[in-house]
Amino acid sequence: MTFDFTAAGARALRVLSLLLAAPAGWAQVAALSTPDRVVYEATFYASFAPRTALDMINQTPGFVLNAPEEDERRGFAGAVGNVLIDGERLSAKSQSLADVLERVPATEVVRIEILRGAEVAGDASNAAVLANVVRTRTSGSGTWEAGTEMSNREVVAPYGRFGWSGRSESVDYSIGANLYTHDHESPGVRTLTDGDDVPVATRRNGLPHEERTYALNGQAAFPVGEGKLTLTGQASSREYDEHYTALTTTPAGAQIDREDAPHEETTRTGEIGATWQRPIGAWSFELVGLATRKKNFSDSLYTHFDADDARDEHFDQRLDRDSGETIVRGTFMRPLESGQVEWGAETAFNTLDGTLSLTRDSGAGPVQVPVPNANLRVEEKRAEAFLSHAWRLDGNWSLDSRVAAETSRLSFTGDTEQSVSLSFLKPRVQLTRKFGKHQLQARVFRDVGQLDFNDFVSSAQLVDDIIAGGNPDLRPQTQWNAEIEADLRFPNDTALRVRGYQHFLRDVADIVPVGPPGAQFDAPGNIGDGEILGLELSARASLAPLIRGGTLSVTGTWSDSDVRDPLTGENRAISDYFENTLEMELRQDLNAARFAWGLSFFASSVESDYRTSEIDRFRELRRLDAFVETTALAGYKIKLMAYNITSDTEYRQRVFFTPDRRGSPGLRETMHFRPGTWWLLTLSSSF
Repeated sequence: MTFDFTAAGARALRVLSLLLAAPAGWAQVAALSTPDRVVYEATFYASFAPRTALDMINQTPGFVLNAPEEDERRGFAGAVGNVLIDGERLSAKSQSLADVLERVPATEVVRIEILRGAEVAGDASNAAVLANVVRTRTSGSGTWEAGTEMSNREVVAPYGRFGWSGRSESVDYSIGANLYTHDHESPGVRTLTDGDDVPVATRRNGLPHEERTYALNGQAAFPVGEGKLTLTGQASSREYDEHYTALTTTPAGAQIDREDAPHEETTRTGEIGATWQRPIGAWSFELVGLATRKKNFSDSLYTHFDADDARDEHFDQRLDRDSGETIVRGTFMRPLESGQVEWGAETAFNTLDGTLSLTRDSGAGPVQVPVPNANLRVEEKRAEAFLSHAWRLDGNWSLDSRVAAETSRLSFTGDTEQSVSLSFLKPRVQLTRKFGKHQLQARVFRDVGQLDFNDFVSSAQLVDDIIAGGNPDLRPQTQWNAEIEADLRFPNDTALRVRGYQHFLRDVADIVPVGPPGAQFDAPGNIGDGEILGLELSARASLAPLIRGGTLSVTGTWSDSDVRDPLTGENRAISDYFENTLEMELRQDLNAARFAWGLSFFASSVESDYRTSEIDRFRELRRLDAFVETTALAGYKIKLMAYNITSDTEYRQRVFFTPDRRGSPGLRETMHFRPGTWWLLTLSSSF
């Protein structure tokens, strides 16, 4: 006897759909939708009183914004995220998708389309679902937001955002500016115990810190010849200051030592990009050029005082890093009768110049401290070619296949003189089956991790007494991924996405000892093969009639990572990897009262760093936030956010071993940092 999984699955989904009542609003959404394109008209978002396209994206059922940081993905395509604007991507990496979407007023958005299956087949981002923000053909409008943050330091920290966009049939432009300031105190208590868990000391620390971020960005698109030219640009500056202090006492209260460690850091970023598009016969041609430059410099001081409060040691670290990325990418795409084909190539030139000066003064004057791989220039020349094909097999099945090949050469000069050549083949196959409005996808692909050039260059973490080593022998982590994902769409604005995955890792990026025997330190490195088995869920449902105007959103990841420890030979989790995360939001919109409120919760599991003679565990805040907002003042939205209303603490524990992790645990340092509750009050409007 055989069992028809396809027919059974279809019947089960039909039964589940019938169990959910379909309100009138669902018919409006469904009317313009297709199995591969779920459409939400602007009127769908009216109850949320959105001010920007980002507000609308955040309330779109079954969609989670994915905006990778610029250093997380290789090249251009992998860093562009999962949102399109009028069917096109922005030629930028340093501008976040959130910044771009905040420049688009909600009044300018006609609809948001969720693209799935064959609609995203061949997409270089590997995203299973894309959101396309469709704007009016003619517009000229802006949006602004201003406010202030108040933390436990009771210092007013201003916040502001401005965006303006204009559009006609042939010219499109936008400009935006952002201001963010943060002034906070994170006091903490550290308990030190010996190998028998007997308290030996208490360390009380203060950590006042300030952050100031400014950004100006813009975009312009206009016809050139037979095509269209789009220009983008951004300039940003981030300044960060902190002043760590610590007083260590015996259980009886006598001073053991005292530490004072101010730190200042500045980062400047500039980026320009250009995209030229034009048809060439039956083909669409796109050429992208992008240049990003970043300069980061910091000054860290550390002074140690003994039991009599006399200064006995002082360190001064000055760090300077200049990095650049230049990308040129060309693609040709042609629609076919039952799909499309796309091919192209990308070349990139990446650089990093890192210099470090570290001195130590024990009373006889400053002496230079040698740190291996602290002064280094890194260059990477990389090229990639790819070919993708999307094929609609019939009305229910589609097949997406893609193959890419990349080659690169890394060169190091300075403290290390060497070069290495790398090459990777990256195939991908995805099969999609439709069940009415629902879809099931299965895919297998090979992925290559990003190399963070900062991992090649050393620095010192003075407060933690750690050399953050640089390792020019670090290779990109590669992995074969097998995934199956269900995207389910129900009436009553309910959506559910579930993804199960198994990742088979090679050259797992972790922590390894580097340097000569007797003078080794920990640095990023590769430790062999590993696996990650996981489940990811994203759900959004209306709570009516249980809670009038209520919605609940849940996003979570539950996974298990496994790698063999090269030092102990035992299996363990991968370093610096949060295996489990959970985000929830409960929101109620009372439109008649022009009022809304909500709660959001975030939690993650503990992640651990396995150094040679230490295990360093860290858990972020289990944060419960709340907000209230009103549009009672005509044309304006007033919003009050309260962060960490339960005053949860960050947790960190360091366990030291002698002589290394194969030995017995010795000193244990357990820390709890208390950032308290902080508030943000904003006023926003469109014009």
